[in-house]
Amino acid sequence: MKNRLTLILYFLFLVVLRSEGQKVPVIVYDGSWERLDNPDMIYAYHDTDETLTIGRILKKPKKIRFDKTTGSSPTYWAKGKPFWFRFHFKNKTDLEANLLFHLRLSIGEEVEFYIVKNNVVVDKQYISWLTPQQNRVVKHRNYIFPYKSDALETVACYIKISKKYGSISFPFTIWQRDYFDYYFWAFDYHMWGFVIGIFLFVSFFAILLFFAFKDKLYLHYGFYVFFAINFICATQGYFIRYYLNGELGVGADKVRYINALLLLLFNCLFLLEYLQWKKLKNGFFSNGTWFLVGMMVLLILLMYIDHLLFRDALFNDDPITISNFYVVVFWTTPVFEYTGLVYCIYHNHHRKESIYYIFASLPLFIIATYNGLSSYEVFSGSAMVEINAFTAAFMIEIVALCFLLAYRFKVIRESEQALLSEQSRQQQLRTEAVLEAEERERVRIARDLHDGVGQMIAAARMGLGRFSSKNKLSEPEINQTLDLLEDSIKEIREVSHNMMPGSLMKFGLPTALKQFVNKINNAGILKVDLQIIGLKERLDERIETMLYRVIQEVMNNIIRHSGATHVNIELIQHEDELVLLVEDNGKGFDTSVVENQGIGLKNITTRVEYLNGNVNFDSRIGKGTSVIVEVPL
Repeated sequence: MKNRLTLILYFLFLVVLRSEGQKVPVIVYDGSWERLDNPDMIYAYHDTDETLTIGRILKKPKKIRFDKTTGSSPTYWAKGKPFWFRFHFKNKTDLEANLLFHLRLSIGEEVEFYIVKNNVVVDKQYISWLTPQQNRVVKHRNYIFPYKSDALETVACYIKISKKYGSISFPFTIWQRDYFDYYFWAFDYHMWGFVIGIFLFVSFFAILLFFAFKDKLYLHYGFYVFFAINFICATQGYFIRYYLNGELGVGADKVRYINALLLLLFNCLFLLEYLQWKKLKNGFFSNGTWFLVGMMVLLILLMYIDHLLFRDALFNDDPITISNFYVVVFWTTPVFEYTGLVYCIYHNHHRKESIYYIFASLPLFIIATYNGLSSYEVFSGSAMVEINAFTAAFMIEIVALCFLLAYRFKVIRESEQALLSEQSRQQQLRTEAVLEAEERERVRIARDLHDGVGQMIAAARMGLGRFSSKNKLSEPEINQTLDLLEDSIKEIREVSHNMMPGSLMKFGLPTALKQFVNKINNAGILKVDLQIIGLKERLDERIETMLYRVIQEVMNNIIRHSGATHVNIELIQHEDELVLLVEDNGKGFDTSVVENQGIGLKNITTRVEYLNGNVNFDSRIGKGTSVIVEVPL
C-alpha cells in the first residue's frame, strides 16, 4: 500500500512538472498600454555555427534551447555570429491591433523578423544598414517592423540579428501605431535636434576661442565635442544615407568606430594641453599620449585602406581579431588617461584641474565601462548601454568642462590684466623716476647757473667796472663788454628762473603762472589771458610742478609752430579733479597724423600720465588748437 501511494505521488509530480514545462510566457496586449518598453519575456539563442534558419526552428523547436534574457537591454559579445531572439505575443482584445515592433538600434549588419502562427511563418520582414529609409515600411533610421494583429490572436515572433563586429544588444519596444506616429516622431527629432544643437554651439564656440586666444586647448576641446556629436549621430543612424553612397569612405559600424577613435584622439590631446603633461618630469604620459594618438590614426587609416582598396577583406576574414584589437585600444585610452589624472593628483601637478576633470568625466567613464563589461556579459545589459545614456553622460561632461573652460578663460583674463597692470605700474615707476630725475637735474642746473656761473659773471662785471672807474677808462669797447656781461647775468637769471621758478616753490602754481604770463605779454610776442578758478590752497608739489611744465611746453609749441596771436589759459579746480584748458587762434594741425606727435606733445602726454590724468588735443587746420588736461586730485 505504501509503495502504491509513492508511485501515485511520483506520477502526479511528473504530470505537474510536465504541465509547468509546457507553459509559455506571453506578452499580452490588453489595450491598456500605448507602448511597452523592454518586456522581460524575451529569449535568446546564439547561432555559433551560423546554420540556424526559421525552418529548422519550426521543424524541431525542442532541440534549440532559447535562454531567457536578462536586463532591460540584453547585450552579448557575438563574436561575429548571429543571435536569435524569440517572444510570444497575444492580442487579448476583441479588436484588430495595429502595432510596431521597434528594435531601438540603428547600426547593424542585418535584421530578420518573422511572425509565426500555428507553426507557420505568416509574415517576414528584412532590414539591413544597406536598406534605404525610403525602402522601409516604416521610414525610420531604427529597425521597426509593423504588424496588424487579429483579435484574440497569439503569435510567436523571431528576430535574427547579424553583426560582424562588436556586441549585439536588444533594446526593444512595442508600440501602438497611432501613438508612435503621433508622439514618437515629434519627440524624437525635437529632442535630438535640441541636444545636437547644444553640442554644435559648444564646439563652434570653443573653436572661436581658439582663434581668439591661439590656445590649442580650445581647438582640441571643440573637435572633441564635434566628434562626440558625430559618434551620437552615427549610432543613431543619422548618417545612413552616407553609408549607402560611400561619401564617408566606409560603411555601417566603421563610421561609428572612426568617430569613436577621433573622439578619443582629441580627448587625449585635450588632456595633454589641459594638464600640461609636457611639463612633467616623467615623460611617460606625454609620450604615451602621442603613441596612442598615432595608434588611433593608424587604425582609422587601416579601415579606409581596407574598405577602399581591399573591399573590407581584412575585416571580413577575421572580424573577431580585428574587433578585439579595437577594443584593446578603446579600453587602453581611458585607463591611460585616468592613470595620468591620478598621477597628477599624487604629484600635485594641476591637482584641482585633475580632480575636477575626474568628476566631470566620471558618468561617461562609468557608462562606457558598464557598456564594455555588458558586451562581455559580465553585467546584464540595461538602459545604460543605449545611446541615450551616453548622450546624457556627454552632456554632463561637456557642461562641466564648459564651466571649467570658462573658469580657465577668467583666470587667463585676470592673469593678462594683472600682467598689463604690472607692466603699466612698472612703466609708471619708470616715468616717475625719469621725470623726478629730470626735475632734480633742472633744480641742480638752475642752482648752478644762478649760484655758480651767474655769480662768477657778476663778480667779473664788478671787477671790470671797478678797474674801469679806478683807471678812469671810458673806451667804447669796455662799456660794451660791461653791457654784455650785464645782459648775460640777466639771461642766466631768466634761464634759471624758467628752469625752476622761485615763485612756484615759494608761493605756488597760481603766482608762478601769473608771472609766466606777464613775461610773455610784456615781451609782446602774443596776448595771453589767464583765468584761475577755485584754487584756494596749494596743491601737491608734484602736481604743481608737472602742470607748470605742461603749460610751459604748450606755450613753447604755440610760440614756435602755431602762428597764434591770442591764447586763453583756464585752470579750474573741482572737488575731485583739476582741469586745464589752453586755447589758441593759430593755424592748427591734423591730430590724426602720427607725425604730428612730436617730442613736445609726447612730453605733455608723459607728464599728464605721470599724474594719472588725461590729455586731449582738439585741433583742425585753420581753426586753432585746444589742449584739455584733466588731473585727478
